Amino acid sequence: MRPGRLDAPLGESPSPSRHATKGNGTAPRPRLLYSQNQPNEEKTPAMPERTPSSPLFGHPRALLPAVCAAILFCIAAVSCGQEPDAAPQPAASTPLDERPPLERPSPMPISTRTAETSAAFDDGAAVVTEQDLLDTSHPLEGSRAPNIVGVELWIGSPPVDLASLQGKVVLIDFWTYSCINCIRTIPFIQEWREKYRGLGLHVVGVHTPEFDFEKDLANVQAAVERLGLTYPVALDNDAQTWKAFDVQAWPTKYLIDADGIIRYAEAGEGGYVAVEQSIRYWLRQAGYDVSAVQFEPDDYYLDPEIDPAARVADRELARTREIYAGYRRNLPFHRFPPPRPWILHDHYYENLDSDVLFEDAPEHENQRLYPHGLWHAGPESLTHARVTENFEDYLAIKFNAKTANAVLGHDGGPPYRVRVTLDGRPLRQDQADADIQFDEMGNSYAEIDSARMYRLIRTQDYEQHELRISSNSDRFELFTFTFGAYQRMEDN
Repeated sequence: MRPGRLDAPLGESPSPSRHATKGNGTAPRPRLLYSQNQPNEEKTPAMPERTPSSPLFGHPRALLPAVCAAILFCIAAVSCGQEPDAAPQPAASTPLDERPPLERPSPMPISTRTAETSAAFDDGAAVVTEQDLLDTSHPLEGSRAPNIVGVELWIGSPPVDLASLQGKVVLIDFWTYSCINCIRTIPFIQEWREKYRGLGLHVVGVHTPEFDFEKDLANVQAAVERLGLTYPVALDNDAQTWKAFDVQAWPTKYLIDADGIIRYAEAGEGGYVAVEQSIRYWLRQAGYDVSAVQFEPDDYYLDPEIDPAARVADRELARTREIYAGYRRNLPFHRFPPPRPWILHDHYYENLDSDVLFEDAPEHENQRLYPHGLWHAGPESLTHARVTENFEDYLAIKFNAKTANAVLGHDGGPPYRVRVTLDGRPLRQDQADADIQFDEMGNSYAEIDSARMYRLIRTQDYEQHELRISSNSDRFELFTFTFGAYQRMEDN
């Protein structure tokens, strides 16, 4: 999952889905927003581990009322001679539907699932109960949805006013087109749109860019066509709608009921059964009959699960997280370690917005980026700063994963070629992902014709490799590497 605050140089950390799943439910955790986290497995999340049965399950701000209440109770207990653990039972909370909508409601803990509540839920699967759908775990759940604001351009639709959709259930997906987590989630959103659009569901995509090239209308239009989206997409280039909804990560989904109240929020990948059950529940509450629409929770593979081989304590063998090339993400970790940044060369930080001559290190570490040759150190990317003849300048990483992708830039001119090698050799056919081609000499390369994410490596097993990408073009630009380490290849 991409980091949420647009100006925060944060990394990725794993998290279970919001709801219980089959298996061990090891889907990636949203990368946390309001903390200076390490961009890899070394960091300690600022948010406690969340499980469905934990009272800490939810947004960190949900802890404040409980902590304050506990402190006040202990003071009162001491003054009255009472033991602190003899706490009175809290009063029952008012059902959500009976509460007036608030701008910032106090989150309620998710209740522990029971056989009785599971059996009462008429979709049959004991994955998400009706009580789960009524309880809140996001600070905006239960409040009136903000409108879509600050958007001048729409794709596939005239401007959408949420107030005009009263009586319908609305699913809003915040995404950005170079994000691998968003790309993996979109097929589910498109499927829900096709299944329920005639039954009161209205889907809206809000495209909030992470990189400047994602603000370009033509780039987003091409991505919408490439991904097959048939619902309206708002270009939230100034992140005003993102901020209005208090979004924290890409992707994030909000479900709004027929009265305009936010009833459900899900950040990151996974939770697909929970989202569809919520859609069905709130459609029924709005008076729509969804019984004719087939819904088999067992048909889903639920939350993607990390490959067991990736669940290791050794940092050199642990799965590689997203690696950023621009100094905007790297600089805070260079100034205030730990954690360390993705690029370790000191002269990179001494020559920002300049051409920097790098020399590759003799040994590589997992989770680091190693430039070699002349590169321009930009805020979002590294750009090859000279024309070469023999691919002598390159970017190298050591990674542990099943798949590896690169977000590469393109300035609108003719395509340029990026040579891709694995462990010093051209890729084999069984290692090449969708964007790899082969020349007559057997060299593996990607043809860069637009600014987007390119799928480079795909192996059946979780493996460690040295990846090198290089180009003779001085337009060659890297923004980030992303990786996949899910057990099922289809999830990567």
